[in-house]
Amino acid sequence: MGAKVVRGVSGCHKAEYGIADAASRLGRLVLFAALLSVVFAVAGCHRAKAAQGGKNFLVLQTNLQPPYQELVNGALTGSTIRLLDCAFRKIDVDYGITLAPRQRNRDMTRKGQADGFFLSRISSEMAIYAEPTSPLALEKWVWVSLHNVSDQQSRIPHPDQKVTLGVVLGSNEAEWIIDQGYQDVVHAPSLHSLVSLLQMGRVDFALIDQQAFARIRDDMKIAADQFTERFAHYMPLVMYFARDYTTSHPDTVKKLNRALTECGPAAVRLDHHEQQRIIRDEVGRIRQLMRAPALISALHNLGHKADPSIGDAPDRETIARLDREWQEASANGTASRLAADILQNEVSTYLQRAYRNRDIKFAEAFIFNRDGLVVGMSSPTSNYDQSGENKFSIFKDPSPDAVQIADIYYDPSTSKFLSQITLPLTDPETGEVVAALTVGLDVTAALDAEDY
Repeated sequence: MGAKVVRGVSGCHKAEYGIADAASRLGRLVLFAALLSVVFAVAGCHRAKAAQGGKNFLVLQTNLQPPYQELVNGALTGSTIRLLDCAFRKIDVDYGITLAPRQRNRDMTRKGQADGFFLSRISSEMAIYAEPTSPLALEKWVWVSLHNVSDQQSRIPHPDQKVTLGVVLGSNEAEWIIDQGYQDVVHAPSLHSLVSLLQMGRVDFALIDQQAFARIRDDMKIAADQFTERFAHYMPLVMYFARDYTTSHPDTVKKLNRALTECGPAAVRLDHHEQQRIIRDEVGRIRQLMRAPALISALHNLGHKADPSIGDAPDRETIARLDREWQEASANGTASRLAADILQNEVSTYLQRAYRNRDIKFAEAFIFNRDGLVVGMSSPTSNYDQSGENKFSIFKDPSPDAVQIADIYYDPSTSKFLSQITLPLTDPETGEVVAALTVGLDVTAALDAEDY
């Protein structure tokens, strides 16, 4: 089968062209064709017009990785493809995507034959020749075993155990498992082959992304109750840009990261077990933090004002202006005047001290009043007014033991994947809920597999 190019129209990926036709239209895109290989280039129609005007064309490499990037009716699509299309549109960069095995994508980026590749875990080895973006996806890796294995085998495998592990050849999981020191590892050519090896008992455990495993299991028509899944690791996956490209285009990664935040990678849901584990292991520590006399005293001293400089009861127009200034400064990596003032108050000082001496795996903590306005924070938040966010509904629950646990999201200000946990703050003398505390829990640290 000869290679072909699939070309997108405004991200819809509708039209198909042969190599000769596509090459004439995308002259700057280097096409890599081989027997039994398929090469894809994706670009919006607005980029095609820009390319005709002489703008640089960004050449990216990737591999199929359902459900993040997959072929549907001959077109490359998926959550990361949609995210990148949104982000590149925002920064007005023309781009194309070619499909090849993952190791080849890395080699092409290292040799300067491509401007970048995705999806990849963060690697110190790749940092030598490439620069990572913010995460495009967060995978939840699980150890998968047959449901009827012995009790000893059913535990999470460790490098010193005599068990045989399976991964897909050249995958992120394959690189990670070798880095961790596992010895007896079988590299299967595909996910289908890996699951088949597991079924036949050729491997004791397979390390797989949970979403990818659910997809291949359904495709192979295998019942879920044949397997046992155990959490292994949350793994952020990024795009790597070649150093040659970032040297000649020094602002691209910074602009792209900001656009990725605006386009918003999909949040990852915590399952019931994870939520219960957070309640068991972390919420109690957070309650100790919020009930400390020093914090209650600082809140009393502050009163109900978000900041003395804006008065007791700012109107909505003033709040909107302050929130806009706050967000603009945050987007530029600075703090607005109001944010800088709040960072210096007693409440913020307490939260900053708690962060430095923490027994809680949190990356940020902030307190907002019943108007939704931030009155204290360990570090600058992305916005001032929380009244339009889900966490503000904590005030609707009259119970002092109420707790909200949000989905996992990537926070660019801390460069971590967080789950925001929100609890009401009550006055110990009156029992009145006077504010709410939100802690950004570092999920990858809090849910480490070794603690399971």
